[in-house]
Amino acid sequence: MKKIITILTLLLAFGITKTFAQADTACAGSSANIYDVNPIVGSTYTWSLKNNLGTIVPVAGRTDSILITYGSVAGIDTLRLVETGPTGCFGDTMKLAVIILPNVTATISGTDSICVNNASIGQLQIALTGSTSWNITYTDGTTPVTVNGITTSPYIFNSPTYTTAGIRTFTVTSATGIGSCPAALSGSGSVSVFPKPAAVSINHY
Repeated sequence: MKKIITILTLLLAFGITKTFAQADTACAGSSANIYDVNPIVGSTYTWSLKNNLGTIVPVAGRTDSILITYGSVAGIDTLRLVETGPTGCFGDTMKLAVIILPNVTATISGTDSICVNNASIGQLQIALTGSTSWNITYTDGTTPVTVNGITTSPYIFNSPTYTTAGIRTFTVTSATGIGSCPAALSGSGSVSVFPKPAAVSINHY
């Protein structure tokens, strides 16, 4: 049931309202996606992609199995299969909807200067691309923070309150969107934490 719901969510995300008997997902730029059928002795099989969002690579000496390399364009395609039987008659065209998901990118940026016992407010952000919603994990080099269900980009966040001086460098350690496609992580943010002045005594003369 979860996979069916996910497929329907993806179809709606791409503006597709047509019902498909079967559906599959792939990541843009992915290779070696294997498709096959249980072959009938004496039959041959012809494969095609309706929208040419991928390249079909035949398996040597076989027509019942293929590899597909998908291009960088996200969208929806239809994998079609026609069987030619031992007598030369054609079978019905079998169709499989393939949703090609965009890869996720997460780029963190932002700088701020604060004093100890303060936090950076609204100066750090992570720009995200791909299919929402996103799940990300970022860190200041010490404490990882995971945020799930992000629906808008950029994601703006605050630092913790720092009680010691120093420079905290923020990076993204993981990011995913719908479909678990690989993510490209980049950038960094930094917060410079300055110490407060040393205590002085009040002199009386």
